[in-house]
Order: sequence, then structure tokens, then C-alpha cells
Amino acid sequence: MNSKKERLNLTPEQLFDIYLECNAPGAPIKTILGRYGLRPWDLVAIRKKVKTAAMEALAHPGKQGRKQQVIPAEQYQRVSKELIETKDALAAVGHELSLLKKRTS
Repeated sequence: MNSKKERLNLTPEQLFDIYLECNAPGAPIKTILGRYGLRPWDLVAIRKKVKTAAMEALAHPGKQGRKQQVIPAEQYQRVSKELIETKDALAAVGHELSLLKKRTS
């Protein structure tokens, strides 16, 4: 049988897979848990964590995705200036292209 130390090395993905496998209709829970060196109270703890995480995610649906970052004002201003310069350059190239098209027509 696996030792307690080996049990603690399961990844969150593995724990969630165990959770899903144990919740399947007619699943042999004792066999599944034994495969990973887990006990029934470990499954109780896993189920509690999954429920808590699900409830948190459902309570705060807008918090999904990337975390917001604080960007220094000088970096924001520099990037904004680059964006304006890029837009101006693109507009100039577009204007030149339209002039060239008129000359060839």
C-alpha cells in the first residue's frame, strides 16, 4: 500500500480525476481510492474542496480569466504613445497606397 507521503504528491488534476471517477454511477470507490493510497475520509476532503471551489467560482463569475495587473503610469503612457504613432504611420501608408493606385489607374 502507498504511504501517506506518496498520497500527498497527487496533483490537483489527479485529485479531480479521482473525484470524477468516484462520482461515476456504480464506481468501485474503495478500489479507486486504494489505487492511489487514499482512504474514504480523503475522498470526503476532496469533495469538500471541489464544492468550496465550485461555490467560489459561481459566486464570483466575473473573476474568471487572467488576473488584472497594475501597470506603471510611465509604461502605459509609453505604450499609448507608440500606439498613436503606429496608427499615424499606418494611416500615412494607407494614404500613399491610395495615391499610388490613383496614379496607376
